[in-house]
Amino acid sequence: MTSITTGIAAFLAIFGGALLGLTGARLLPAHHLSPETRTAVSVSMAVVGTLSALVIGLLISTASTSFSARTHAIGNLAVDMVRLNRSLVRYGPEADPIRESLRTYAQAKIGELGTGVARDEMGMQTLAMLETISDRVVDLRPADDRQRHIQEQALELISSISEARWLLIENDKSAVPVPFLVLLIFWLAILFASFGLFAPRNATALAALFLCSVAVAGGIFMILELAAPTEGVIRPSLDPIRAAIGALAPS
Repeated sequence: MTSITTGIAAFLAIFGGALLGLTGARLLPAHHLSPETRTAVSVSMAVVGTLSALVIGLLISTASTSFSARTHAIGNLAVDMVRLNRSLVRYGPEADPIRESLRTYAQAKIGELGTGVARDEMGMQTLAMLETISDRVVDLRPADDRQRHIQEQALELISSISEARWLLIENDKSAVPVPFLVLLIFWLAILFASFGLFAPRNATALAALFLCSVAVAGGIFMILELAAPTEGVIRPSLDPIRAAIGALAPS
């Protein structure tokens, strides 16, 4: 399910709970809605509300960490590609074909990060391109200690690019555990059912419950967007890699 679909499902469950509470208030006998019952329900729902707040805080932290890790990995990937390009420039004209391959790799990586990768693919196409670049750097024949040092430096940078690549694949899928999400929506649904149970039956109360349901569902949507950075409308910026591609242009 996408974050939009899940957000809509969360809204339907939460507002549906509120409507169920409003309906129950009309059907239950009067003694079920006594002040004592209201107090008991309010105390019980306070526990549920506290648990919901704790889980929401945990999910926000998890989603934010996932989004930040992906953004950081993209920045590191761009920097390492620029540094690798500069090392190849310093090596000499023999490395120019490798620089062109590096530019092609960067362009392919933009497309991969923009669409995500399937679990069974793991970005194998760009991995093969990176491995080819590594093999071509290894095949260079340094003429002196300076070129040998640059070659070693280039191989270290390729290793860093490979590490960033695996981090990006690791953070490609949603970081929100599905059981947590289902349980959270259930808690919120019964919480809003309790609100509806004792809410006055008028348009103002119904509008308030509706808007609160939209707000809470919108929060769940935003959490899922941050937790799945390649599957929604909110994604880490690829501008660092686009800037790196400009720096990789033949000089």
